[in-house]
Amino acid sequence: MICPICAAGDAGTFSSWPEFTVLECRSCGFRFVDTSAPEYPLNAQYAYDEPEIGTLRPWLPHIQRRVRDVLRFKQPPGRVLDIGCGKGEFSVALHERGFGCTGIDMKPNLVPQLQAQCPQVCWRRTTTADLATLAERYDIVTLYHVLEHVPDPRAMLASVKVLAKPGALIVIEVPNVGGLAARLKGRHWHYYKVDHVSYFRTLDLIKLAAELDLEVLGVRGYQHFSYPQNVLWKDIVKGVLGLIGFKDVVSVFLRSK
Repeated sequence: MICPICAAGDAGTFSSWPEFTVLECRSCGFRFVDTSAPEYPLNAQYAYDEPEIGTLRPWLPHIQRRVRDVLRFKQPPGRVLDIGCGKGEFSVALHERGFGCTGIDMKPNLVPQLQAQCPQVCWRRTTTADLATLAERYDIVTLYHVLEHVPDPRAMLASVKVLAKPGALIVIEVPNVGGLAARLKGRHWHYYKVDHVSYFRTLDLIKLAAELDLEVLGVRGYQHFSYPQNVLWKDIVKGVLGLIGFKDVVSVFLRSK
């Protein structure tokens, strides 16, 4: 399989699990899954479907951390496209700050529940393959824990760039295979999952951004996607771990030119 980052055709096996195998490009070191392999389950993308979303909690500390990250670069008003919105809490949180928000997700059960709880946000069931059908252009496009599920991240980001206005903010957050925890744990790193098909280091995201003429505004790493929690001792421990390199997730902030 061709490497999604450098397009080299020389990849070997990093490690295998019963339902999937992670390859490693011998040219650039990027790790990825060949989703056309016979053992890869066709329904893997639905592995973590949520039949009931419960009560929305946009006030959660890690959701508000994402809001603060966005506000460092863009202030309301403006139009936001939250790709892979999941339970929708981030979209609701941005709406409460004065943005006009559209949240999209591929899971069919989510949209009716989200519409019932927060009709002020535009909710749509849309797959990443359907992004080209969206007519509107946005001031902010976010992809929180989306790109690791995508077998062709370059094509995905090219589609995102088309949706972004000139000068728009694009935010990507993914598990960080270059973090210290991932390097120490090897194949036992908890983010090696059947529905994760692309495994990014910060340098991989920066390379893609450069190729697509997207300006890198900033990079931030966190010990866990749910940091902070507003529990003092946990936040101190996770903050220290993040400072010394245990950054299991990385956020990259880009500007569309």
